Amino acid sequence: MLSIRPTETDDASQVAACVDSVAREKLFLGNTKGFSPEQTREFIQFVKSADGVHLVALDSEAVVGWCDITPQTYEGLTHAGRLGMGLLPKYRGQGWGTKLVTEALSIAFNTGLERIELEVFASNVGAIKLYRNFGFREEGRKRKARKLDGVYDDIVLFGLLREERLR
Repeated sequence: MLSIRPTETDDASQVAACVDSVAREKLFLGNTKGFSPEQTREFIQFVKSADGVHLVALDSEAVVGWCDITPQTYEGLTHAGRLGMGLLPKYRGQGWGTKLVTEALSIAFNTGLERIELEVFASNVGAIKLYRNFGFREEGRKRKARKLDGVYDDIVLFGLLREERLR
């Protein structure tokens, strides 16, 4: 049975493996390989210490997805956070992305963030549809921002203000 819960630092190895798996698909993340368990542990600790959000989706005890919202740290930008997420292929298209984002946004907005932003490849139409369903608005586009294996892709910038949230 699938469930969602806050990430614990002991989850770092499994989160690192999950991120690596999604990254190696070369479709959804800016990186094409993941991070070490130690780098992942440090990132989870940073997000938590900054009062951000880091959630995992579990199938029994196995991490099959994640969603994080990392607060900005620069003065004047601390009211905003940056969303990142991913799911293993077997778990996509079943509503788990919606559940992860719903929970992450709820926590982020309830703990004081006023704006959530993200970047997504224009070719990732499923994610774009998901974000628009929450009320995210397109705020810009980086044309031909990615060139991987000879193929260009735009990066679309989205933002959501707390008062615009649809879900």
